[in-house]
Amino acid sequence: MNLNIITYTIYLPIIVFITVRIGWLCYKNGELFLYTLFEDKSLVKSINNLLLIGYYLTNIGYAIITISYWETIHNVVEIISSLTFTLGKIILILATLHYNNIFWLQLTHKHKFLKQ
Repeated sequence: MNLNIITYTIYLPIIVFITVRIGWLCYKNGELFLYTLFEDKSLVKSINNLLLIGYYLTNIGYAIITISYWETIHNVVEIISSLTFTLGKIILILATLHYNNIFWLQLTHKHKFLKQ
């Protein structure tokens, strides 16, 4: 039996859960953060929706690319190793993207505030 198929069937539900759960948490909590930066309610909704769409597209793209470049797996140890490495990498990338977004939004807000 092809162990890659087993790995994919484990990987896909986990990555979908991570994508949906973390995306929704960042969407809800990020909206409150954006309200502190911007007063315009429609601007906050637009920025928050764009961030959520970008987040989903980034995750879907990364998951597809990861599956397409996955090496052949020969035993259970390689399944566990491959899953932990791949999932850990995507979680670190997501954390970096999240903090990068917060940094740029806050920097934009400070720049706007200093101009007034």
